[in-house]
Amino acid sequence: MVDQYIFSGSLPENASTYVNREADDELNEALLQGKFCYVLNSRQSGKSSLRVRTMSRLGEAGVECASIDLSSINIQTATQENWYADLIVKLIDSFALDVDFKAWWEQNQLNSPLLRFSNFLTKILLAEISENIVIFIDEIDSVLSLNFPTDDFFAFIRSCYNERVDNG
Repeated sequence: MVDQYIFSGSLPENASTYVNREADDELNEALLQGKFCYVLNSRQSGKSSLRVRTMSRLGEAGVECASIDLSSINIQTATQENWYADLIVKLIDSFALDVDFKAWWEQNQLNSPLLRFSNFLTKILLAEISENIVIFIDEIDSVLSLNFPTDDFFAFIRSCYNERVDNG
């Protein structure tokens, strides 16, 4: 167990100073049930520590998890194509997938960036990972600075949840 206080940033998953909240159990249970979840709160309110702790608990339950911090992806000069490519690379790294990204991306160049992202999730990620998957997206407000519309990204996220019944 780690005894420490941290201002600005996530606590380690085993920090004894972590304060369990009702949200911890609610989020964990909802995700285990396959529900679409979001956590909205002000900055420095423990959202990242909640994610770290929840990812640990889900991992213990056999759920494969990844976290994408959108503030770590180039926003200011990002094109729609390289933004989606960055998301895919983050997922490849998080799930330690053996994928030749460059070759795959080029083979799918006729598709829109969003369709490539969708195809990556359905044809590669879901084919490679047999366990349940949870993907956490942090710093979602950073998409407001992108130079292209993001409504389709949010609609896609919602469609992933809606299509679960079709994908088993």
